[in-house]
Amino acid sequence: MNSIRFKPSELTELKSLVYKTCGINLHEGKLELLKSKVAKRMRLTQMNVQEYLAHLRSNEREVIEFIDAITTNHSFFYRENKSIEYIVNQFDCHPKRERKHFKIWSAACSTGDEPYTAAVQLKALGVTFSILATDISHSVLEIAQKGIYINDKVKQVPLPILHRYFQKGTGKYKSYLKVKKEIQQHITFKKFNLISDPIPRSDFDAVLCRNVMIYFNNQTSEAIVNKLYHSLCTNGFFAIGNAESLMSMKHSFKSVAGIPSLYVK
Repeated sequence: MNSIRFKPSELTELKSLVYKTCGINLHEGKLELLKSKVAKRMRLTQMNVQEYLAHLRSNEREVIEFIDAITTNHSFFYRENKSIEYIVNQFDCHPKRERKHFKIWSAACSTGDEPYTAAVQLKALGVTFSILATDISHSVLEIAQKGIYINDKVKQVPLPILHRYFQKGTGKYKSYLKVKKEIQQHITFKKFNLISDPIPRSDFDAVLCRNVMIYFNNQTSEAIVNKLYHSLCTNGFFAIGNAESLMSMKHSFKSVAGIPSLYVK
């Protein structure tokens, strides 16, 4: 299956499906990724190229499985933590903010590393909070809900936080850690399409949408940024990935001085 030859028209159809479904722009450099993921799905369904394309056209469930295979999810705890740390500290001590129940949206949460990273820091400060964590991939959401991670994923977590909010695995899980229920109870995981689904609310104190817009073209990214703008309360924070930028987009955010990739409404 790995030596399958795809016609240009077949690749165009697959690329168009990905773009239409989730806004991801599979440029020339991503074609090998596309081919390998399609080959994997073809092996599982035991179909050739023409049969698989026909299957995609008529089977919505397979479209979900296909998109799930295409979206890559590389993350780890405390990744690019400077922006989250800043937000957390502002919630704790910003003179303009009343003590209240803070609401965060992790809008591309992948396997849960990001929302759990925010949660343990908020919990350590004694802040009252809840986190909505969403992703388009049902498989990564299943991992996130379990909250079980190999040790390498949490190697950047400070030891006091690690000892307080994670449980060590035993037996076959000795190389794993599990997020404690006192952290998990603050997070709700849901499937969400940034392109097509309506925003879940309009009063989040912070929205994290990091390292996902690198897969979109500028037009799609701009639409997402402005969509997420309306999900925030006044003075709400918006964080993107360090490799991302809003410079070429029309938007109403203001950058936060000294903190890369962090903005405020």
